Amino acid sequence: MPIIPDNTPNELIDFAGVTSLPINIEITERLTYGNVALGTYRHRPHNGTLIGTTQYAVLINEGSPFELEWRQEGSAEIRHTRIGTGDIQIHPGDRLVYKHWQRPSRMLFFAVDREFVRHVFHDVFNGQCKEVTPHIGIRDPVITGMATAWRDELRQHGAGGRVQAEALATTLVVHLLRTYGDANADVHLLSGGMNDARLRRVARYIEEHLAEDISLMVLAQVAELSIHHFKEVFKVETGKAPHQYLIERRVHHSKEMLLGTDMPIVQIALAVGFSGQSHLTFNFHKLTGTTPMKFRLAGKLGLIRRHRPR
Repeated sequence: MPIIPDNTPNELIDFAGVTSLPINIEITERLTYGNVALGTYRHRPHNGTLIGTTQYAVLINEGSPFELEWRQEGSAEIRHTRIGTGDIQIHPGDRLVYKHWQRPSRMLFFAVDREFVRHVFHDVFNGQCKEVTPHIGIRDPVITGMATAWRDELRQHGAGGRVQAEALATTLVVHLLRTYGDANADVHLLSGGMNDARLRRVARYIEEHLAEDISLMVLAQVAELSIHHFKEVFKVETGKAPHQYLIERRVHHSKEMLLGTDMPIVQIALAVGFSGQSHLTFNFHKLTGTTPMKFRLAGKLGLIRRHRPR
């Protein structure tokens, strides 16, 4: 059995980019929204180290298969696993795993801040969920399905924004805790659905804070529901996911400003909560079939009548 030296270095990977990454890892794409980071990275061969992550992280191999020699923290057993394309690794944060590999590859990652995970744990479960342990080289069709939405967000440069990212994170965390954390209890939902009073509170909050970086967690608190419950019942009651509703309201207000002001489009984008003009243009075109510039021009030509704000 190979011997791991006592002086083997420890490396913690911070996917949010606050601290520097190990020299063998190169981030190629990354979106960061508060508690959530997703992206891709390349890793070069590594002679062996104890590796952990500062967030709860799920890694999916999107490159060539490679052989991984690894050992769980506190275990004497060294395992040899072939990490094929599509194979998944789960790191629950600050749990070190010895890893040694000799071939480069490319990984998709989704990382969630541990404080957000704790919030979901206390909000959704009844305290009957054990700590998630690292899992290496597994297949999980649920996570594989989730990864489609992660790739869409990367391809669309984060079009869904923070609310969408936190919704994806909530779904992932609930799955991780239930599937890999021995969560014996069913998901605990607070009593009551998205009644008219709660809907009005959420809608009013969105209108009053449209230009801000609105969080799904805050919207759930406004509705006095758990994050998981809010995400589910909001769509049932409105027919739209929270991030879709938020984007529609931002596009609606941008239309009013395009027709009623001479503000530059980039300033309008920021005023209604988009990250920039390209972010506005993408979502505007997706909902209306045209661009903000063409919409404004049509208004000046009298082809569009301005409506009173809703």
